[in-house]
Amino acid sequence: MPDKPSDEGEITSRLKKTDEELQDLQRSVKTGMVNVKILMEFRQAIDHARQATAAMQHWLEEQESGGDPYQLLPKVMTERMRIATELLRDVTRDVESGDIDFDTAGLVELHQTVKTLAERLGKFFRE
Repeated sequence: MPDKPSDEGEITSRLKKTDEELQDLQRSVKTGMVNVKILMEFRQAIDHARQATAAMQHWLEEQESGGDPYQLLPKVMTERMRIATELLRDVTRDVESGDIDFDTAGLVELHQTVKTLAERLGKFFRE
């Protein structure tokens, strides 16, 4: 069984390769091949995957070099806020355009989750 540093080195190498493959895949899918909404969703998903890949790679590198990988968590949380904001803006546009209506699967769950999130965020924004 390989020791921990070898495992981390192998994983780091695979993460770099995966990032390159995601970049190539993103470049290969062209406008006009699929519906614009599908293409945008695809590109956002690849961007998210690449951000997660980079975070994992940095974590492993910090660990391997004896640094503090926990210093990366604020960046991960910031990225999560950016992604959540982007997704909620997209959903808002879908509601406004009529692409989402009362019969859309997951609407009730989304409403409850957004309501709960708004309640929890209230502690940061007293009105």
